[in-house]
Amino acid sequence: MISPRHILYSTPEGAHDRACDARSISVLQSMRHTLHSILSYFPVFVSAYLRAIGSFTSSKTQDLSPQRAFVASLFPSPLQENPKPPKIKNQALKSIFPRKPIKIQVLSFELSNLRLVPGVKKYIDSEKQKIVDKLQGSSNRDGWRTELPKSGLGDKVLVQMKDEKQKDVSWQGKCSGTVFAHTNPLHLNVFPSVVRFEAEVVAMTAAILGSKEKASGGQICGNMTSGGTESILLAVKSSRDYMKAKKGITKPEMIIPVSAHSAYDKAAQYFKIKLWRVPVDKEFRADVKAIKRHINKNTVMKLGDLASSYQICLHVDLCLGGFVLPFACKLGYPVPPFDFTVQGVTSISVDVHKYGLAPKGTSVVLYRNREIRKV
Repeated sequence: MISPRHILYSTPEGAHDRACDARSISVLQSMRHTLHSILSYFPVFVSAYLRAIGSFTSSKTQDLSPQRAFVASLFPSPLQENPKPPKIKNQALKSIFPRKPIKIQVLSFELSNLRLVPGVKKYIDSEKQKIVDKLQGSSNRDGWRTELPKSGLGDKVLVQMKDEKQKDVSWQGKCSGTVFAHTNPLHLNVFPSVVRFEAEVVAMTAAILGSKEKASGGQICGNMTSGGTESILLAVKSSRDYMKAKKGITKPEMIIPVSAHSAYDKAAQYFKIKLWRVPVDKEFRADVKAIKRHINKNTVMKLGDLASSYQICLHVDLCLGGFVLPFACKLGYPVPPFDFTVQGVTSISVDVHKYGLAPKGTSVVLYRNREIRKV
């Protein structure tokens, strides 16, 4: 018995084009249905985005063989309820059918490329900026500290912090879901004191790591975390996302010395980054020549001049010595450059709960500029 597949293979010239058109129409219809539901608040941009989707789909299907086009047309709409991805043994067809459910793949594609539509990115950025301006405008920053005081403040600083805390919103019975123990840094409008405490710690930490120096660029920013591991994870993720946005890197790689903290292994697993380890010398310094051999177009993190010349990211892990080395330098000890005065350094992690003498569970991650942090 002759199957429908054999009939397709023997159809006259033009069957390939019709099959491709059918597949394109099916995919476009499914995408159009999804877009109308999740992008209803972007009516001005929907038509432009659909045209972009149509152009993309056409480019992806025009080179498909009749066999691939026909097999693709056999499966139901990719956005049906509870879709079950087909089991495909033929390696040649795996480019058409990803392992993840097609619905997830399509949604991921649409959302990740939404900002590419003319006008959408500008609209999203403007709305985000309105929120930032509102939060920043609600806090009076007069008198906020941006660097370590010349001498200790004594017990009076505790009284000042207590007074600052009294300015928070009286949340009892009014802020369901916004309180964690006593405060919640996620709700800055309810706990403005937390905003000041975090901002001052970040600013003072940045100041001792070169933010006041001209070579730093003057845009150092950051936030507090729960510890060194989280600081490293955030720095690696920010580097990955930044390089994807800047260079289009979709298969990132990271180079670390064999002595690096296990947080980098976690980051590599969590964020799907290929990890390269290089040896260290007798003084536990990473082998620069080995690092250079591993750098390629997908590398997202590296060392000083190499990072700057290859335009990739370099994270400096100062979780242990971040509050020691700056003062050792001022005392005249021969400490090699390590902070934001080094061109190429894009992020630094430093634990306040170590030599910063703060309670356990406090760390700071810093970025060279806001563009790296916000991605």
